[in-house]
Amino acid sequence: MKSLTKLGAVILPLVLLTACANTTEMDALKASVEAAQSSADAALSAARSAQSSADTATRTANDAETAARAAQDAATSAQSSVDECCAKIDRMFEKAMSK
Repeated sequence: MKSLTKLGAVILPLVLLTACANTTEMDALKASVEAAQSSADAALSAARSAQSSADTATRTANDAETAARAAQDAATSAQSSVDECCAKIDRMFEKAMSK
């Protein structure tokens, strides 16, 4: 019985120290996990913000492309009208010169 008591007296402090160490390690691990989660949340937020900016830039580029096509169509139409007008003036000038 005495040897059991002595053995218990030696083992009990070791168990308590191990438990305390594990609790401390668990607290440190928990803090580390919370910091990692916080960093992951911040990264996710930044990624979402970047995606939103990219989407806005894409929409702006698409709008600019549409406007450029419309401008090109208008310029082509205007050039066609000018070409027709020049041809008409040339015909009128040639007709006037032949008289």
